[in-house]
Amino acid sequence: MIIRQCDQGYDVVIHLNNKKGMTKTISFVDGSISTIKYPNSKKYFLLVDGEIVKRSDSFVTIEEEYIKEVAKKTSTGRGRIDISKHKLVNNRVVERWLMKFISIGYQMPVTN
Repeated sequence: MIIRQCDQGYDVVIHLNNKKGMTKTISFVDGSISTIKYPNSKKYFLLVDGEIVKRSDSFVTIEEEYIKEVAKKTSTGRGRIDISKHKLVNNRVVERWLMKFISIGYQMPVTN
């Protein structure tokens, strides 16, 4: 089960290992197929570009590795989840203040 994925569009995903040893086949829109083999141990695992790079029983440990992997790909990552500032929408972290503006239909002014 996906816990958190990169909101910048990169393939960096934290999974909850609720089906240990399971093999999952994923079909993409372009017709390609990917296979993920869930580890036999550990509660969480980090999948980066289709490969498992870290396994851990601690969410803090797996989230720290997630932050490092996102930082390798982009400098605009959101860091650790802070429930006072962030909200999860479709397993992606967004700023709470931004969600208020989006929910009321506010559009940011365009400047040149």
